Amino acid sequence: MSTIASSGIYRGLLNEVGAVSAVAALAIVWNGLANGFTDFDGVTHEAIINGLPKLTLPMSVFTVTSPSLGLLLVFRTNASYERWDGA
Repeated sequence: MSTIASSGIYRGLLNEVGAVSAVAALAIVWNGLANGFTDFDGVTHEAIINGLPKLTLPMSVFTVTSPSLGLLLVFRTNASYERWDGA
């Protein structure tokens, strides 16, 4: 556990994970400011800045691509197991 921070894989992924986390945090803050939010107690708060558009993604993209991505994952996993067994 003490060598995780010095791992080359960890250091290589740090920038990508940081960028994705920053974009996700920006989207959450933007939508909270533009459309309001509901806190953990169930209290709904109004939008702070009115007139900002809501950031959304269409669900159809994920619905169409998820079966093919699932098959790709299964085939790559099977190929990995075959290489492991062959070694």
